[in-house]
Amino acid sequence: LYLLLGAITLGALFFFDSIWQSQAAATQPWFTPSLMALTIAAIAVGGGSIFLFGARDRQRTVVIGAQMITVLLLVALYGGLFMSDGLDLRAGAGYDVPKIIALLLPVVAYGFFYFARRGIERDIKKVEDMNSFRLRD
Repeated sequence: LYLLLGAITLGALFFFDSIWQSQAAATQPWFTPSLMALTIAAIAVGGGSIFLFGARDRQRTVVIGAQMITVLLLVALYGGLFMSDGLDLRAGAGYDVPKIIALLLPVVAYGFFYFARRGIERDIKKVEDMNSFRLRD
């Protein structure tokens, strides 16, 4: 469930134009292609790891990869916006809520991937405990 939620959360990033039409996207040619590639990669790796439920060790490794890609996405997103002075969250008299949400989505997705990895590790531990219990008899 957490893997699916993480992939959906990252997919929602494509619906926020405040990132894709920001100052960073206009001034830095690497910003948009790298964000798109990292977002698609994180969605594919996180979503694809759902189907590895039979091989928990491999699933854990793939989820760690999804977490790393999400961290790279965060670095590219925040770094690009920082370099172009695009991290200003104020819009007129208030706050730019869509931009705030778009900046939080990868952080939330990382949290979902973390909870998924923790659950996978818990399952691995249960299986190991059950195997050791069976070997004692």
